[in-house]
Amino acid sequence: MKIQPKLTVVGAGPGDAELITLKAIHVLKEADVVLYDALVNPDLLKYVKPNAELIFVGKRRGCYRYQQEQINELIVTRAFSHGHVVRLKGGDPFIFGRGAEEMEYSANKGLEVAMVPGISSSLAVPAYQNIPLTKRGSSESFWVITGTTKNHKLSSDVALAAKSNATVVILMGMGKLSEIVSLFQKENKNNLPVAIIQNGTTKNEKIGIGTVDTIEHVVAEKELNNPAIIILGEVVKHREKILEIQQEVKEKSDKVIKPSKMDEGRNNLYPVFLKVKQLEILIVGGGFVAEEKLTFLLKSSPDAKVTMVSPMFREGTLLVAKRGDVTLIEDNYKSSYLAGKHMVIATTDKPEINIEVYKDCRAQNKLVNVADNPPYCDFYMGGIVTKGNVKIAISTNGKSPTTAKRLRQFFEEVIPDKIDDLVKNLNDYRKTIKGNFEQKVEQLNEFTKSLVEK
Repeated sequence: MKIQPKLTVVGAGPGDAELITLKAIHVLKEADVVLYDALVNPDLLKYVKPNAELIFVGKRRGCYRYQQEQINELIVTRAFSHGHVVRLKGGDPFIFGRGAEEMEYSANKGLEVAMVPGISSSLAVPAYQNIPLTKRGSSESFWVITGTTKNHKLSSDVALAAKSNATVVILMGMGKLSEIVSLFQKENKNNLPVAIIQNGTTKNEKIGIGTVDTIEHVVAEKELNNPAIIILGEVVKHREKILEIQQEVKEKSDKVIKPSKMDEGRNNLYPVFLKVKQLEILIVGGGFVAEEKLTFLLKSSPDAKVTMVSPMFREGTLLVAKRGDVTLIEDNYKSSYLAGKHMVIATTDKPEINIEVYKDCRAQNKLVNVADNPPYCDFYMGGIVTKGNVKIAISTNGKSPTTAKRLRQFFEEVIPDKIDDLVKNLNDYRKTIKGNFEQKVEQLNEFTKSLVEK
């Protein structure tokens, strides 16, 4: 039987084995030889008949099993010696996959050539993370650009894309991320949302969300690397919106379950006392509320390290800031100001900015408090009573700050100032007690029981 040399270039899809097309599976079953890439899911090889030859020709950055010229020649020689060669490539072979080059080379050598499209990772990977490339009101078009050209340079199209309002998807661009960020910053798109998705649609998928200004920090923090796709555009926010809706639906569903009597009306917050001298705190805003939060913070912790960002600051705020280690920045809020901060307090009179601060903090896993908006708080700043080394924190679970304030005033009057002397004396006494831990506790309990006896 005469061999009919043939090449079929087949798209394997973005990584999930179930995203290959039925036509591609039919062609794999007919193949005599399959040359497959590094990004092809190995599970797809189960469709190849047992007597077919499998050849791995994958390329990774800095590691090439075969050069492209060798792959071209391998296709031709195997087609003439075996018959039907399938070139199985990740994503879609015509999207930066050299499928067209291999078909052209093979056709010139006398092979019959065919192509089976695949689902491109440039479309499917963002979609898997609920990021649409186009959305009414956000993006009317999108670019798909290679991050690394044949000459190992960043494509000049990235600079053009940065000037547009389109969604920009960059493949093979992680090695050029700093250059990409710089181009978008030159277009004053510092706050443009960015998503980077590694190993998209697979079980090893990782994602980092940030902005043009913060994405390099996010990449370092989450240890993102190749193979990854970079998406720049307002459409990235759609993912967060979907997550918020799902969370709201979940919370509503959870409320259907009647809580136990033990949990009804209970404050489930866990109180802690932070050494804020060792933390970096950001206050967004410069009005009355910002001044109140700063005053409260410095009164409790005079050694707190605080940065305040606002287009303007009240005179009262400026005076309070002089009492401590406070850095004032006259500027509009940008997510880049979150870098290096551990706690954030949003106090502006614009709800949309406060919510933006909250979302940016959530994306970067930073503790945030949005003033007078409990659903957007990871922590509350309750009433605090301080008597020397004794400190009492009061919380109403965000329900009534006024009640916390009145309770603070009550305890300040009831608890004597001499309580600090008692604490110091007890500390000295504890050092003199002999015996093991249990014996020391027993003696201290006996010594102090008069404090609680009626």
